[in-house]
Amino acid sequence: MNEELDMDSRDEARIERLVERLDRRPVTLRPGMRTAVMARIHAEPTSTGGRVWRWLSAPRVSPLAVGGLLAAAIAAFVLLRPSPVAPTGTPVATPLAAAPQTVPVRLVFLAPTASSVAVTGDFASWNPKGIPLAKTHNDGVWSVDLDLKPGLHHYVFIVDGTEWKPDPNATSQVDDGFGQKNSVLLVPQRSAS
Repeated sequence: MNEELDMDSRDEARIERLVERLDRRPVTLRPGMRTAVMARIHAEPTSTGGRVWRWLSAPRVSPLAVGGLLAAAIAAFVLLRPSPVAPTGTPVATPLAAAPQTVPVRLVFLAPTASSVAVTGDFASWNPKGIPLAKTHNDGVWSVDLDLKPGLHHYVFIVDGTEWKPDPNATSQVDDGFGQKNSVLLVPQRSAS
C-alpha cells in the first residue's frame, strides 16, 4: 500500500513538472486561416439526403439503428397486413387484446370548508386539475366513484385547486419524492362470478 502511495506521489510530481513546462502563450492563427477553415466547412454538402446516404453507406452499423429498422418493419407488417376474411366475405374480428378489467372504487374526503376537491394520481396521469369530487350534502363530505384497474395506485386529493393532501383514511402512505406523502390504494382483482 505504501508503494502505491509513493508511486502516486511520484506520478503527481512528474505531472506537475510537465505542467510547468507547458507553453502558455496564446495561439495565433496565420492570416486567412479562419476564412479558409470556414470556407471548407461551407463547401461541405448540407443536404439531408447526402447526410443520410453517407450515414447509410458508412462501413459501421449501429445496433440501435438495426433495432429501430427491425421494429419499424415489424410494425409495418402488423399494421398493413390484410385482416382475415371469412368464407362468406365477412371480415373476421381479430381482437388485439382483451379490455383491461376495472373495479369500481369510491374515494371519500372530509373537507367542510373547501369550495372544491379533486383527486389525482397515477390513474389520472397526475393531472394537476384532477378528477372532481362531488359534495354529498352540507356535511363537508366529498366523494367520487372511479373505475380503476386492479393493482397498486398512488393518489392525493387537491383541495381548492392548490393544496395537495394525502387521504387520511388510506391504509398506507409513501413519500412522493418532494417532501410530501402520497396515499396508496390497492385495488384487488375482481373475482370471477
